[in-house]
Amino acid sequence: MIGERIRELRKAHNMTQKELAEILNSAKSTISQYENNINEPDLETVIKIADCFNVTVDYLLGRETKTKPESVSDERTLVMEVRNEEEAGYVRESLELYRKFRITDASKPYDKS
Repeated sequence: MIGERIRELRKAHNMTQKELAEILNSAKSTISQYENNINEPDLETVIKIADCFNVTVDYLLGRETKTKPESVSDERTLVMEVRNEEEAGYVRESLELYRKFRITDASKPYDKS
């Protein structure tokens, strides 16, 4: 279950296995092994992955079916409160930048440049 969740989240964030490996300070082959359920990450790595994708550890382990429903609800409310399409675009852009920052901030050594 955890392998499928890692793959799903990585792809949803348009991230390669190599990029995730760099964030977690591991090898691309390790991420591949996780995603193919050959090996399982240790608890520390599970926590890092959950933080990286802003989900709960329970979600990664298959104990929850929703990532973090309150954050989706908050985003919808924020977007619905805007007055026009230009403002909505700005809000969407800001949320996307926040998500990217959140992912790269999960592990300070990662630098995609």
